[in-house]
Amino acid sequence: MGSSSKNIEQAQECYYHEWMSFQSQRIPELKQLLAQRRSHGDEDNDNKLRELTGKIIGDFKNYAAKRADLAHRCSSNYYAPTWNSPLENALIWMGGCRPSSFFRLVYALCGSQTEIRVTQFLRNIDGYESS
Repeated sequence: MGSSSKNIEQAQECYYHEWMSFQSQRIPELKQLLAQRRSHGDEDNDNKLRELTGKIIGDFKNYAAKRADLAHRCSSNYYAPTWNSPLENALIWMGGCRPSSFFRLVYALCGSQTEIRVTQFLRNIDGYESS
């Protein structure tokens, strides 16, 4: 199991570095397009910005999907990646990205419905009709 976990960590780190390399390629292009937009303000430039923004968002979605896929096999690396420095992990936690935040989100999305269903279920067991 240790070897499998190590392979997952290496894959996650590889995906992270791949995403960061895409970012380092796209950020200068984005800055250039934004500077051109300020000086010229043409519609063609706006279309290029939309296209580049779509690529950047697509890169992040791809990275997130790969991490999510690996998280099914080893979830601890999802919350505190091993390639982050202790400072980066601390900033992630101080910024509010904690495992408990994910649990609260899941509860907020489906937990309230669960309470309603349990109440309805218990009323049906006790012989009360739900109205």
